[in-house]
Amino acid sequence: MRLRSFSALVAIVAAVAALTLPVTAPALAAPVLHIGIAYDTGGVGDHSINDAAAAAVIAVQKKFSVMVDATVTIGTDADRESRIRALVAKGCDPVVVVGSGYATTIKKVSLDFPDHKFAILNDASVDSLNVAALVFSESQGGYLAGVAGALVSKKQRLGLIAGLGQSPDYENGFLAGAKATNKKIVVDTKYVGGDGGAIASALINSGSDVLFLTTSGSDASVFSAVVSANKAGKSVGLIGVEPDQYLTLTAEARKYILASVVKRFDRALIDFITQASADRMLTDVINSELGVYGRRYGIAENAIGLSLWSPTLAKFAKSINIAAVKASKLSTLG
Repeated sequence: MRLRSFSALVAIVAAVAALTLPVTAPALAAPVLHIGIAYDTGGVGDHSINDAAAAAVIAVQKKFSVMVDATVTIGTDADRESRIRALVAKGCDPVVVVGSGYATTIKKVSLDFPDHKFAILNDASVDSLNVAALVFSESQGGYLAGVAGALVSKKQRLGLIAGLGQSPDYENGFLAGAKATNKKIVVDTKYVGGDGGAIASALINSGSDVLFLTTSGSDASVFSAVVSANKAGKSVGLIGVEPDQYLTLTAEARKYILASVVKRFDRALIDFITQASADRMLTDVINSELGVYGRRYGIAENAIGLSLWSPTLAKFAKSINIAAVKASKLSTLG
């Protein structure tokens, strides 16, 4: 595990934001694949999943001779569908869509083009044989967060803030990691449907001195609650998730961020393109009940990790690395 400064993250995001769309491979490289990428609302420069996907595209271009066409949705289902169909009409195969917002439309379009290959990043709900779900072991990420939280918590009490309807994987992993580190630790989980600031404050007032935020987007109210608590003399740290959460943090909030669970989109996309270049699909069973196929990436694939932002937590890097080896072997953590 490595300590990564916020300034370094900003530099990465700035480099990705400079990407000009659409992108083509160098003239001397004969394209063997014409890849389509449909970004979610905001596109490149959102400091979130689109930037992570764009960085993954750059990694693919360094490894393969490809041509890339990209598009950005305005967010409606009709617009998402028209953009996917436009990529197919341009000859893009495979087509990759970014985020759960595309789930409904990619299923519809994929049925109309059964001979095309599609993939959806960060979603495991599409039950089409020609759509590969590229997802990540949130249980393993939660486990690392739980270990980290338990190592630095002075009150032996942790809080988890998750979104309503969210998979329990983060919660299960977080609890397992925390308990494996300190059997006396108490974990309090709250699911929220919107603004998490009040929940964060309630958890802090109940004694939690480390919070794990797993909701998508950028819940500034949670960051504000952490800042306010520290100003009031309560030592509280926050662990987040990249790239699901925006990196729009205030200078005050940054110093209370302990770590981030990181999903490596580039690992997943390179794997998918490797298979597509050989005319194969990723067909691991993601959800047998729903009939979802693709691949789930975890610690073993170096696709789930923990970036340590706090020097205090960085002192425990060795212990976290040992815990990561254990988490990667726990099949119950998905």
